[in-house]
Amino acid sequence: MLTSMRPLWAFQPLASKHYPATIDSAPEVSVPSSQRAPFGWTTATIASPSREPLLLSWPSFPEGKVPTHLRIAVALDERDEKIIEAFLPKSKRVLGTMSIRFPAQFQLHQLALDPMDAADIRSEGIGLRVTKGSDLEVFRAGDSLPVTLRPHLLTPGTSRVQDEYLARMNSLAVIQSFGWMEGCVLDGLLDLSEMPPYHNLRASADQHLGMFIQNESLIYDGPRSNPMDGRVYGIEGSLPFAALARTQPDSPLLEIAIEFWRSRRRDNGEISDGTLTSEGAYTVGYAMAEVAKARGSDELMRIALEQSRIRQQKLFDGTAFDRTLSDEGTRGNRNWARGIAWQMLGLVRTLRVAKDREDIADLVTMLQPFAQWTIEMQRDDGLWSVFADKPNLAPDTGGSAGIAAALAIAAHQGWLEQDAVAAATKTLSGLQHHLTPDGFLDGVAQSNKGGESLQRGDYRVIYQMGMGLMAQLIAALQPSRAVNAS
Repeated sequence: MLTSMRPLWAFQPLASKHYPATIDSAPEVSVPSSQRAPFGWTTATIASPSREPLLLSWPSFPEGKVPTHLRIAVALDERDEKIIEAFLPKSKRVLGTMSIRFPAQFQLHQLALDPMDAADIRSEGIGLRVTKGSDLEVFRAGDSLPVTLRPHLLTPGTSRVQDEYLARMNSLAVIQSFGWMEGCVLDGLLDLSEMPPYHNLRASADQHLGMFIQNESLIYDGPRSNPMDGRVYGIEGSLPFAALARTQPDSPLLEIAIEFWRSRRRDNGEISDGTLTSEGAYTVGYAMAEVAKARGSDELMRIALEQSRIRQQKLFDGTAFDRTLSDEGTRGNRNWARGIAWQMLGLVRTLRVAKDREDIADLVTMLQPFAQWTIEMQRDDGLWSVFADKPNLAPDTGGSAGIAAALAIAAHQGWLEQDAVAAATKTLSGLQHHLTPDGFLDGVAQSNKGGESLQRGDYRVIYQMGMGLMAQLIAALQPSRAVNAS
């Protein structure tokens, strides 16, 4: 047959390529004294037009290749809206702008490039400057810094986006700030690693944890890129201890989390930073359950279950869900998809760890109407709007992945009916339409540093923590393949 004469490479899909930039010139700006770049990685600054631009070049960019996107990754916490202008340094022609609003550290932002500009980019490189907002620090170089987090040009390949997604997950491309964001990724890596096709992701999870644990000490930066070594910055910061308990159950570092939780436990039993939030069901309740299991502590397990119970009773009234509740009775973020995800995911993951106990029946009973209420708001595209009861608003792929993962976990445990599996499967299908050609998850609602107005708009981003939630969903829909399936 004629096809038998084709060379082997003709049948092999080609992976996307990331071409790192050479930084030819950058403004001389130091990292603010109150902040620290992670892992010893260096940064470069994109500054206002009054200072020199950040100049990028690609001396070895292959002839004939046409990049589709320019990418940069945020190196430090930022809390404003910026416009980054990309231009050709010699001709001064503007290629386009990137709108970067209240970005999270490690977040990727990209500019779509016109194919007609490929030759000029190869010849002149690209200059970057800030035309609105404060300076922006981006990652530049460092040991273990992946090319995907350096300034780079993307050329898509022919591989399936699902395979590209797994390749990104199996790397430091999805590293996040230590706390709730990195915890989402770690949980996804570990969940998938329990299945034979994805055993290699256990090494990736270990690598991620190793970035924050040096010489048996916890080294990391808090939400504002400020050093927080050896302590927990707040209730959203303790989620990674769940992964640590799963992988290193005898680690003395677990005591850091235990001591923190005890210090934040109030007279009514809730563990909070002063305002009750649904995040705590996941970042405290679930993490504590894994630590309790590792330590064989009945006391910790009871307190862990208490976190979901208190939040479920106070935040969901049967017709609406509030992410926050202050001591004064003020409620906030009503029906926010990600807030729903934190509560449901925390609840079902905690229940799964504690499933053999006799004191969880009431929590399963609470879960069922909450899940059904949520399923009824699912969109035709399989996702949930950023505020789930507002179908006119854009969806949030991250919140949707978290909700769907929780539904699938609960159905596998027998706590929900098969309509929950159908809803979760529909979500996974919908999410795949939001993967970039190289496997990053786009369409995620931005970090809520910008408040509800930013959430309610159409602004969406590539966000690696959402990829971790998607990994949890993939694993939850394939439970029979897990080594520890039960």
